[in-house]
Amino acid sequence: MDYQHQRLRALVNYAIEQVPYYRNLGIAKDSIRTIEDLAKLPIVSKQVMRDKGQSQFVAAGYPASQRSLSHSSGSTGEPFAYYVGAEAKSMNTAVKLLTWMDAGYNLGDHYINIKNAGRKGKLKKLQDKVNNCTWLSFFDLDVEHITRILKQIENEKPLFIRSYPAPLYLLALHRNKSGENEYRHRPKRIFTTGSNLTDQMREEIERAFGCDIIDSYSCEGTADTYETTAHDGYHLAKIYGITEILDDNGNPVTDGIGRVVSTDLWNMAQPFIRYDTKDFVELRNGVIHRIVGRESDMIADVHGHRLTVHSFNGYFNGKGLEPGLVSGFQIVCHKDQTITFRIEPTALFSQSAEQKIISYWSNELGCKVSVQIVDSLPLMRNNKRAVIVNEA
Repeated sequence: MDYQHQRLRALVNYAIEQVPYYRNLGIAKDSIRTIEDLAKLPIVSKQVMRDKGQSQFVAAGYPASQRSLSHSSGSTGEPFAYYVGAEAKSMNTAVKLLTWMDAGYNLGDHYINIKNAGRKGKLKKLQDKVNNCTWLSFFDLDVEHITRILKQIENEKPLFIRSYPAPLYLLALHRNKSGENEYRHRPKRIFTTGSNLTDQMREEIERAFGCDIIDSYSCEGTADTYETTAHDGYHLAKIYGITEILDDNGNPVTDGIGRVVSTDLWNMAQPFIRYDTKDFVELRNGVIHRIVGRESDMIADVHGHRLTVHSFNGYFNGKGLEPGLVSGFQIVCHKDQTITFRIEPTALFSQSAEQKIISYWSNELGCKVSVQIVDSLPLMRNNKRAVIVNEA
């Protein structure tokens, strides 16, 4: 805590001197000394930064040669470019390595990184060679490409695999159908990040690859939030940043669902102070129990209660509909306030099950609901699978 307070004082004083937005707030130096004092500062978001202009949030005195332009994935529907300083990049990498090492990784261990785009540039490829990493692109989603990736995993036998949950889920479905005679390799662990890992995804992936998943969450301006091997909740890398979990009125949450507001203690190129990530988590006794998802991953019912992906998972896994009728689902919220359930059915799915979905959720959500039967659920362009799609 003392370390965080020391970094926080230095960060805010630096921002008052170097960053136009914070200089114009008229905050006195040394007035922000503790986490509790952060409430004196406004919460900022991507939209605030866009409206005021990025130049208002970039540190004037930070050397341009030591900063790099980074981009968010755009999974909130708001792609976002921002600067990252050299100190932040180094510390962020160190924190990720500590997370991996806690799960058994040692420098030099071979791992496969499955991402939506291939590696470009000699420096990146050299980095992969030094790190003993094979970088695989998962841009094409056909059976031939899935088979090729699974065979490469089988041939290389990596100790670890890292990817978004959605591509891994598709690989797992194919691998589970193929059986153990074709694919036998069992990695030590799998690391997931980048989007919401549902219980259904976790079960399918762990069954397919025969190993434990260590899930993590982060976005621009946040401390890494990760599971340990004990799976006793998600832990915060407090050495990197300060995380506030707040309700709709800006009050701290210790139990229940709250919004993630983060202060990056290391990015001096473009400081993120009380940054609204648009992400929500659920706390139990002050510990993050699960990652709920983006603000756009929620639906409000007729009473104003937030429903998350987990609310719908429960319904489709026995708490409403009989289990085994649906292999996948996606909820589309249209601009006209109607909702479509895209359903990937099993052979047991019937017209009566379809009517049951429509009747239950029309009443629960207070709007017109329809069902669309699909052969497979689409992924977004970044190869993340959105359970809830907000067209509005």
